[in-house]
Parts: sequence; structure tokens; C-alpha cells
Amino acid sequence: MSGVLFQGVELSYGRHQIYRNLSFRLANGEIGAVYGPSRTGKSSVLLMASGHLLPTKGEVQIDGKKPDKKRIGLGPITDLSPLFDTLTVEEHLLFQARLHHVSQAKDRVQELLGDYQLEAVRKYRVKDLPHLEQFRTGLATALVHKPALVLIDEPERGLTNEEWDIAYADLRKLSDAGSTVLLTTVLQQVADRCDLVAALPEGEVWRP
Repeated sequence: MSGVLFQGVELSYGRHQIYRNLSFRLANGEIGAVYGPSRTGKSSVLLMASGHLLPTKGEVQIDGKKPDKKRIGLGPITDLSPLFDTLTVEEHLLFQARLHHVSQAKDRVQELLGDYQLEAVRKYRVKDLPHLEQFRTGLATALVHKPALVLIDEPERGLTNEEWDIAYADLRKLSDAGSTVLLTTVLQQVADRCDLVAALPEGEVWRP
């Protein structure tokens, strides 16, 4: 079965149940949103989809198989896997490319710098970047090894409405090219632009 499948997923920490019976199916080439307020376990959905976290109960499949960290592009997650503030954009992308054993890593980095208009800030440290360029650096980081599934945590964070339109266009371009995108968001207006929404903590699922 292609795409992303969560079937009857439950997540608990000790006696605290984050959610139960989370079920949704996101087809290849779609953008899905995990929507809800803070502290409802949204980032954990990305970690389960990437294979970094196992559900307490239920099943997670990516293209009919268990999640494989090597085949999935995981963007930065605040407090869990942030961008390295003291590295430049170029250094960060090159580090990630080598981490994923990308052949011709320098060429791939140059390609991403061009695709996401990051050439002018390539020597900037991540902490000195404007918000849109931070988003694009995080997206490029997830894409260094050309994964079919891209996971992005709250891509709208810090962006103006105009900047979010640009960021959304970047994500939609990926999905139009056949990639699958799963993101988290606290904003209804962001969720409404996606193809599928899974709302936490209730687990309600709909297609806008």
C-alpha cells in the first residue's frame, strides 16, 4: 500500500495517554497536516512516521513497510532535532548530505542552494537567517538525499502571511512532483490548504 498509513495508533508516556486510535491514510503526492494546539503530540507523529519513535499500540506504514529512517526526509523539530545555529547554511547542508552518504554531496548542496534561493545566504550562520530562509534551509536539509516522504514541523512558525505563501508554494511544488509531505501546524488556515487533516488530540480526520 503506497503512501503513509497510521492505523489505530496509540501513544502513551507512562500512564499519560497522548492520543488513541489515530488512523489516517495519506496518498503519495499529497500534503497532510497534523493539526492541533501545543502539547498534543504532533511532533511525535512525525517521529513515528520517520521511524524514530514506536507507537504504544497500532501500526505505522510507509509505502506498505515499516518506517525507514534512511528513506525519509525529516526536517528540524524544535527541542528535538533543531538546525545547528553556529553552522552556515552551506556547512549544514553539506553535513547532512555526508551523513546520508549522498554521492557528489557538494553538487547536491549547490543544487539545493539554487532551488531554494539560498545562494545569497550560503555563508550565513543559521541563527542569523531571516525566518523564510530558515524554513528553506530546514526544507533543503530534509531533501538532501531525495526522499519520497518529507516531514516538516510547523513550517509556518515565524513567517508573515506573504512568506507563508512562498513556503506553501515550495511544499506544493514538491507534492506536484510526486513527493509526499506531512507537516504539523497549530493554525487552521495552514491545515485548510492541505489535502488531508488529522486533528489532535481527538484524532478526527477530514479532507478540506
